[in-house]
Amino acid sequence: MFKTLRFVGLLAISAVVVAEPDPSAQQAMAIGIEQFQQGDYPAARQHFEAARELGYDSPALTYNLAVTYYKTGDYPAAEALFSRLLQGPNQALARYNLGLVALADGRTAVAERWFRESASPEAPETIRELAQRQLAKLAEDDPPGFPSKKPVAQGFLATGLGYDSNVAGVPDDSPSDRGSFFAELVAAGTLSQPVSEHWRVVWDGVIYGQDYTRGGADDTSVLQARAAGVRRFYQWELGMRAGVSRAWLGNDELETRVGVSLFGRSAGCPLSDWLAGCSWSVSADQVNGGPDYAAYDGQWYQFEARAEQDFNVLLVEGFYRWQRNNREDFQQDEFFASVSPVHHELGVEALYPVGPELTIGAEVAVRHSRYDDPHQWLDQGSLITQRRKDVRREFGLMAEYAISRHWLVRNQWLFRDQNSRIDRYDYRRHTYTVSLEGVF
Repeated sequence: MFKTLRFVGLLAISAVVVAEPDPSAQQAMAIGIEQFQQGDYPAARQHFEAARELGYDSPALTYNLAVTYYKTGDYPAAEALFSRLLQGPNQALARYNLGLVALADGRTAVAERWFRESASPEAPETIRELAQRQLAKLAEDDPPGFPSKKPVAQGFLATGLGYDSNVAGVPDDSPSDRGSFFAELVAAGTLSQPVSEHWRVVWDGVIYGQDYTRGGADDTSVLQARAAGVRRFYQWELGMRAGVSRAWLGNDELETRVGVSLFGRSAGCPLSDWLAGCSWSVSADQVNGGPDYAAYDGQWYQFEARAEQDFNVLLVEGFYRWQRNNREDFQQDEFFASVSPVHHELGVEALYPVGPELTIGAEVAVRHSRYDDPHQWLDQGSLITQRRKDVRREFGLMAEYAISRHWLVRNQWLFRDQNSRIDRYDYRRHTYTVSLEGVF
């Protein structure tokens, strides 16, 4: 594998001689090439980085630097630079080397996806042959028709501190107009077991907790466990997942959910050659509210579709989400409140890698909600009846800094502004969180 990458890397390095950068940058490049050919990859990396700092920027330099990052074991940095070349004339070469990086990093499924893309008929013959050899090698490691004995386990851990300007344990309920600092913890694990050439079984679980410093009535805790069967169909992965979850608000049980979902995801999109990837899911849950939340008994349904596209180094993802709630609703004397909304939500998220360690992002979303039955309440002795309709707008900013291969620090700010036909449900909410996140 290393020899193959070196061969591909040298192809990129040989193209440097046609460029005419600043003389000092050109000298740094020449020394970097010499050090690379001698196998001194750390020295080559230093000189390529020096050429970049001197103002030289070209696809050839990006490629050379990506190869040296790979050679020195800095896989996230190599992946980030190879990804910058996906829209250029050497995109097949970039996909192939992204596959090699993923393979070296232990992400076999991701590597296979990149090799299949770089083995397409449109790719140059040399790259296509190299990719086919890698796919054949992967097939030898996991022979068709025999279950693999290599389960893949992955864990995720995040702990954070933040501030919420308008605490609301149930977000679609009346706002509290109270701010509070909070601490949160997320722990998740996934175990994927291939059972044949095309099938695998995936188990995952999540523990989530959020505690506010200003009282415990709005503290939130969630436990979730799921199991899924996933099958590969060409570039698509299709699956069915069943799961159960329980949530608590303060010391009280909020709800228990039992549900099933169908989902699919693909490295490309069948409806458009322009999009780099898409996914969809259809879900249905039976919801049982806790002793004090019987109004939430009922059913919950959701459809979600996502599509993404790379614009050089900018990754943009758009989504549409539809939700339907069929709940018991809340009634006490003349007061009636529907908790059975239909939501339609559109959003766009964008990520931009500023450098190998730093990534910034932004998100914008709009959600329209309409509740099944009119709300009803007494106002100065008069009975008011009005159907609730909300429009919620969201805007968020994010920055994450990788401190190692497995750990990063994330800063996130989110603003929500909801306008409702019923004034009591109007609110504005700012949330800021700084967290330490790790994958292992």
